[in-house]
Amino acid sequence: MPESEYKTKKDLSVSMVAANLYSILFAVPAAVVLVVVYLALWDTGGLFYARFLIFKNFYLVLIILIMGVLLHELLHGLTWMWLGKKSPDSIHYGMNLKALSPYAHCREPLNIRAYRWGAAMPGLILGILPALLGILTGNGLIMLFGLLFTVAAGGDALVLWTLRKENSLEWVLDHPFRAGCIVIESSDLQTRFSYKEEP
Repeated sequence: MPESEYKTKKDLSVSMVAANLYSILFAVPAAVVLVVVYLALWDTGGLFYARFLIFKNFYLVLIILIMGVLLHELLHGLTWMWLGKKSPDSIHYGMNLKALSPYAHCREPLNIRAYRWGAAMPGLILGILPALLGILTGNGLIMLFGLLFTVAAGGDALVLWTLRKENSLEWVLDHPFRAGCIVIESSDLQTRFSYKEEP
């Protein structure tokens, strides 16, 4: 792994496997709340019909889900590029085979505000907003789509939780092979910092 030119202040990252496990703590309560609200407003008919449509159009649904996963990672990268004013070359996309998790990674420092928005955007755009739209309209298919991608954003919610006490003016470096980031010295961004390979 190549070295970076930054000095660490605090490591807020966790392994991808641990992130997938801990994300359940964030994803399940959100999923329960969305389902309860939906059922409070509508009967179960919409969800049963959505299940029928899913099985009837299984391969189309599978393609949509794969595209959703890719879009999830793309939203991370695009948000970091936009708010962090980064070039496309600074964003790397890949797959962590150990955790079976796709990822987007920004190679350059970001202020915490931009990093937080980049972490939150997929869960908002693909998860919460479609789920709320499904709840408001009674559309079970849209509701389930939003529910699934809300759950998929559980790891991102974990990252946001680890950053809850950090100052928005601080700078972070996205970790290249773990979930989360490392707070770096904002006073001297040219101080040398190098990643240690994960055991």
